[in-house]
Amino acid sequence: MENEKMKTVFKYFEEIMSIPRESGKEERIAQYLINYAKESNIEYHFGKYNTVFLRKNNNSDKTIILQAHSDMVCVSTNDYDFDNKGIPFYIDGDYYRAKNTSLGADDGIGVAIILAILQENENMPNIEAIITTQEETTMIGAMNFDYSLITGKTLISLDGIREGEIEASSAGMSSITLSKKINYISDNSKFYKLSVKGLKGGHSGDDINKNRTNAIKLITQILKNLDDTKISSIEIGKRDNVIPSDGYVIFSSKKDIETIKSNIDSLDLKLEKDDRDYSYKIEAINRNKIIETSISIINVLDNLKNGLIEVYKEDNFPLLSANIGKVSIEDSVLTIKYSIRSSNSLKEDELIKETRNLANKYGFEFIIDSSKPFFPYKEKSNVRELLKNSYKELFGKEAIVKKIHACMECGILSNNINNVDICTIAPTIENCHSVNESVSISSTKRVYKWLKDTLIRFNELEEL
Repeated sequence: MENEKMKTVFKYFEEIMSIPRESGKEERIAQYLINYAKESNIEYHFGKYNTVFLRKNNNSDKTIILQAHSDMVCVSTNDYDFDNKGIPFYIDGDYYRAKNTSLGADDGIGVAIILAILQENENMPNIEAIITTQEETTMIGAMNFDYSLITGKTLISLDGIREGEIEASSAGMSSITLSKKINYISDNSKFYKLSVKGLKGGHSGDDINKNRTNAIKLITQILKNLDDTKISSIEIGKRDNVIPSDGYVIFSSKKDIETIKSNIDSLDLKLEKDDRDYSYKIEAINRNKIIETSISIINVLDNLKNGLIEVYKEDNFPLLSANIGKVSIEDSVLTIKYSIRSSNSLKEDELIKETRNLANKYGFEFIIDSSKPFFPYKEKSNVRELLKNSYKELFGKEAIVKKIHACMECGILSNNINNVDICTIAPTIENCHSVNESVSISSTKRVYKWLKDTLIRFNELEEL
């Protein structure tokens, strides 16, 4: 019976991966969840921004909330058609992987686990499932969810990335856009296209302390070092919450191509071992126009803070960080997508002010697209203790209670459900938000068993 339930988890996961579900485009996954509810005779509510609420009455006097998000970060090595195609996944030993795209295990595997748990009947509490949308971008689904539907006061989120870790707090995040209207002028210098690829990239919260090289900062360093460059075109990165791993810039210079190559090769780029696959390509091209304000653009990219900025003194855990996630030009507007993460509101506000001043100095428009609250640590947590005890008894080792530098919807959930007791768990997902994303099959099986056992323990509590 247990093996059949495991098969159910992976059946749902594979069905979810077949559905296009980029952030902001969750219509089809929402319909899938509604069809699931109808087929399973489970109460459902379709909410704003394609959120879905599921409730199953297990005739218990206790209710628990489960949560995951249905959207995913879509990145690929080529121009993959995420609007119309599902994920080209395959199984590699113990892992689900994708062919040259992100996998969407963040958080498709969490949704799949919830759908399988809703099929359980024995010794289960009543279950209320919140499936949110646009978690990877605006978190507008969680912010506009109808919380009057919720009756439970205990919540387990399935939006983590590491088995055996109980996430008990998280950072907040401000997503920022810097933009500038551009004009082109003629330039009779030589023109070159510089492309970089092979950097590791990764999640701008979970991976920010690994010192992975940001492709935008690397290209900016090269342009600054050449000292006579002017930008004609630039396209680097995908979004503000992804450390950019590849991109290109077209620029002018009076130097010949061999001098430029020598200059790049002599730079001390301080690449970490994660970035060992980095490579660049420089080629001469035909072009005769540059952006009039190229110098101010290069200065902004050079001076924007990026990477890990400050840590907690007691454990060196990230406290404040920033990520330049994307720079591009469209319709004569240059746009920079930038994010700031923090578990300290004052420090976040200080960096926002500093960034605004930098934008003003160089004539950029500054807009805060969204601001998500951090999730504070709760000193007393019944669900945290249940999860710890369950993991120890099932697997013979301690689960780790930890802080998370990624921004999580738990901050929004805790602000909207009074006195809610929240923790987050998940199977092990490697390199999420990248084409190297994978999820462990054996870990998923253990986490499903862990969650089920915890729900049974919760249902058997004499009092909360």
